[in-house]
Amino acid sequence: MIELSSRTPIATGQLRQIFEHPSDSDLLIKVVRPEAIAARWGGARRWYKRIPRALHYTGYVRELKEYIAIQARTPRGNPPIARMVGIVHTDMGLGLVSEKVRDDSGAAGPTLAKLYEMHGGYAPWIEDALAVFFRDLQDCNVIVGDLHAWNLVYGSDSRGGPRLVLVDGFGEKNTIPANSINRAFNRWNNGRLYRRMRQQLIDLVKLPSAPTTPL
Repeated sequence: MIELSSRTPIATGQLRQIFEHPSDSDLLIKVVRPEAIAARWGGARRWYKRIPRALHYTGYVRELKEYIAIQARTPRGNPPIARMVGIVHTDMGLGLVSEKVRDDSGAAGPTLAKLYEMHGGYAPWIEDALAVFFRDLQDCNVIVGDLHAWNLVYGSDSRGGPRLVLVDGFGEKNTIPANSINRAFNRWNNGRLYRRMRQQLIDLVKLPSAPTTPL
């Protein structure tokens, strides 16, 4: 049992908290926030959330499944998603373990949103990193459920870098697995999510426009 409740998370999202692994600085542990469990899976109006057997750990299953699928289909590729390690027991419930994407100092790398705030929006090297990310995403046929400026992290891991890495939000979310069945549809959907994320960045830093983005 890994004790996390007395530790300070390095990041807190809408659903999860992220902690550095107590015994391995290369790893992170994600746990589902108790208040998110109560809000999304505990209320009477959320009965449909209780149908999946994994309940509030369904996201873990989705991300692990996608990571395994990508490794099976493109074993020599370098998909721009976090390297998944497995599941651990913590005093806050099951934890999903992944490799940390680090900055030059060894700390967890900044999100894309943070990069835009730090550099005032558009910068050629950020645009280059975004182009490489999107190319690799499509080349490896990664299925993306959610893509935004806060789940893309810039840095390096054991597979190289620095580059942009999607640290969560990947995997098939649809009841009818259209993305899994049809690669062309998945490419279209990835492009849609990417363009939405680019507009999000424009709104984040109040840019009047953005460079042309991939379709």
